[in-house]
Amino acid sequence: MKRADKIDIHALQEEAKKSQDNEAFTVLAKLRNCRIGVGARLESSAEPTFFIEVLVSLCTSHDDIDLGLIEKKVSLLSRLKKRGYQLNCEEDGCISCELTIPSKNLIEEYAVTNSMIKKCTA
Repeated sequence: MKRADKIDIHALQEEAKKSQDNEAFTVLAKLRNCRIGVGARLESSAEPTFFIEVLVSLCTSHDDIDLGLIEKKVSLLSRLKKRGYQLNCEEDGCISCELTIPSKNLIEEYAVTNSMIKKCTA
């Protein structure tokens, strides 16, 4: 994991250029079955788009079912949706939440999202 205050936008762009799917991603934090990362995507020859992704696992096969924690995670998902994140269900039952954002706002959005996860899953 990388330090969130040291997001290397140039390195993400270069990785995206070299990848087959024109995308690069790095994980910034893992908290209570949630993961926050930042990525760059090249959709055309224009400037890349940057995004924050929050992956929320409602439960894993190794966990006892904790309905209180699941309710907190659903609350987190609602808050992320209100912030403009697009929510998608992944094959493994995780919810992927993605927000396209200007590169200058990545660190601030990471801080807000990290704080939300800590409050909602405490």
